[in-house]
Amino acid sequence: MNRNNISKVDLNLLKSLYALLEEKHVGRAAARMNVSQSAMSHTLTRLRTTFNDPLFIRNAKGLEPTSYALELSGKLRFILDEIDTLLTPKSLNLATVRCQFRIQTHDFLIATYLADAFRAIKDEAPNIIFDIQILTADSDQRLDKGELEMIIGAGLQANPRFMQKRLADEELVCLLDKHHPVLANWNSNAIFLYPHIQSSLLDDKDDPVTRYGKEAGLPERQIGLYTETLNSQLALLPNSNLIAFLPMSIARQGQQFYGLERKSCPFPLPVVTIRGIWHERHQNEPVHQWIRDKIDNAFKQLKGNK
Repeated sequence: MNRNNISKVDLNLLKSLYALLEEKHVGRAAARMNVSQSAMSHTLTRLRTTFNDPLFIRNAKGLEPTSYALELSGKLRFILDEIDTLLTPKSLNLATVRCQFRIQTHDFLIATYLADAFRAIKDEAPNIIFDIQILTADSDQRLDKGELEMIIGAGLQANPRFMQKRLADEELVCLLDKHHPVLANWNSNAIFLYPHIQSSLLDDKDDPVTRYGKEAGLPERQIGLYTETLNSQLALLPNSNLIAFLPMSIARQGQQFYGLERKSCPFPLPVVTIRGIWHERHQNEPVHQWIRDKIDNAFKQLKGNK
């Protein structure tokens, strides 16, 4: 066989040759390959042409391999075993997995959802080391460059080639000091008379409170503070006239640990969808996929317990 023509060889031809070498009988080889005897005879003809050798001599018991066929036998077993190995999905031995997994996310998601996920992962795969970072303005670019393995956040402007998984929906609510004067007259206009805390990661076009104020013709929004993280807003609200607009899960923490007042917003705010986001290059990596599944399970379990 001309080695330059290897790309033209049907893999099933090699499998049929191996069956003929093992069975030394056309009928039994046909049964092994689940084809008719006439189809196997036709395959033998193709094999003789491909290898430019008779390969088998008929005898009373069936087929006797030629010396060239016997020479091929050992090589063929090795080749087919290698192909089987190549096509067999990799098994994942979590105890031996060693890697660093870099995630950028919001601090409130770490406390609310991800801490449980990381504990569960470490229990099964103790040598996976997480590098947890707070979301930055260039998170998407870093994911694209391979400097991150995953982003967990709203993904408002995620690159179209990034893969996404919806993890949770968070209602936005208002959080403020329990003695805030606006509580005596809780309405949209009054809310815009007091300063707000805004995330520095959001542009005005992405901030639903800013958009609502402009569309409703309300007084220009006052920003009293910008914060890079949402958790930091909790400590800034007590004994102030600031108003924060936060996901429900972090607002509950503000009530519990800071004695803050939680109120439903008097104007409509969209639900914030939390997504896991990763580059398509990691889509089929077994370890990456396993970690994604564990994170997804942690979100599902917490939602189920609410």
